[in-house]
Amino acid sequence: MAREECLATARADLPEGAVGDVDTADLLRRLSAHCADLVGADAAAVLLAGAEDRLHVMAASADTARLLERAGPDGTRSPYADCHRSGVAETDIALTDPRTAARWPRFTALAREHGYLTAHVVPMRLRSRAVGVVVLFCAGTAPLGERGGAFARSLADLLTVTVIQQRGLERGHIERTQLRNALSSRIVIEQAKGILAERWGTSVDEAFENLRSYARAHRRRLPDLARQVVDGTLDSGLVEEYFLNRR
Repeated sequence: MAREECLATARADLPEGAVGDVDTADLLRRLSAHCADLVGADAAAVLLAGAEDRLHVMAASADTARLLERAGPDGTRSPYADCHRSGVAETDIALTDPRTAARWPRFTALAREHGYLTAHVVPMRLRSRAVGVVVLFCAGTAPLGERGGAFARSLADLLTVTVIQQRGLERGHIERTQLRNALSSRIVIEQAKGILAERWGTSVDEAFENLRSYARAHRRRLPDLARQVVDGTLDSGLVEEYFLNRR
């Protein structure tokens, strides 16, 4: 398949708008396979930056996941760690060259052990934002070349946009869930305030202050306590006794 066709196939494999209700890990696996096909590599892996900007293997073809895990995906002496820090691609890494072995000894030994002779590492960046790296392994020694490098960068860009947009969706979902929970808790607390104020013959503000004090004193979450007041599973006499003792 021509490289242009392979790139078109990779683009078509993206969900509409590059986001949606998709399995991000599965999508990255598919795209990493496209990346390997695109440049004539035998295997590929996608490493993403997580907490504290540490790299983690998120998708891999063949046995590269095991290779990278043994090498330490965030190892200080590896081409992918160097690429992630600098934002500069490391291509045509000759794994038979003693200078490569001296620079990245563990990575080189493990890659050779798996039968690879050449490796390429391309950064995943959006402007100044580092997302991760794409690692390509080849059993041969043919150079990537300018055209191959351009295609590899194109697919790395696709991966970058996909990851950033998907993470944005996930953050949005978490924020919406947190907002719904906060609103639900607020409603329950307001209901509990009204119930206790009516029972005690006091203001809703005073009922709230005493309910909150009771929750703190007994190390209870205020929304949980309020929900028990509303559904009648809490003996409000205990709260009332606490309220009277504080007068």
